[in-house]
Amino acid sequence: MFKNGFSEEQLKAINNLSLDEIMDISNSVVSFAKVEINHETFWKLLAIAQANTQQRQIIDRALLLGASIEMLHQYFGLSTSEVSARRQLLGIEEKMGRKAAASDEESTHIWEIWQKYKQKMESLDSQEGLELLCLIAEEGNMNLTVVWKLVPSGNQNISKK
Repeated sequence: MFKNGFSEEQLKAINNLSLDEIMDISNSVVSFAKVEINHETFWKLLAIAQANTQQRQIIDRALLLGASIEMLHQYFGLSTSEVSARRQLLGIEEKMGRKAAASDEESTHIWEIWQKYKQKMESLDSQEGLELLCLIAEEGNMNLTVVWKLVPSGNQNISKK
């Protein structure tokens, strides 16, 4: 017996079936296979799927706000090709080169927004930290990568400030 439940003889027979024979077997009302549900594994897989969905939503939000490859690599370990594929899927056209730096006025505005939220965050090096940076970028109407470079500069542990 193999892992899938078929013997070697059965696998050989399946391999030699004609298209008509495959159709006859697949349309049969007689059951020859038994499916069992492992409930514990189901709930674990469901939790993983939900966590992955939440992570993809955060990645998509970050990309739509202008997250860089470097930023998504730091937060999620994504490669250049993974980020490019996700951008393409979302219809985001990324311009080559560096992002424009924030003006003094924009820097001040972002810093003021940061002051409202900084007590709520221990570290920006977390998924929650990225979500806070997204919120700041949205409120400040600025590119997320620019915000990321402005806010955490010199602040490894934000709560100390």
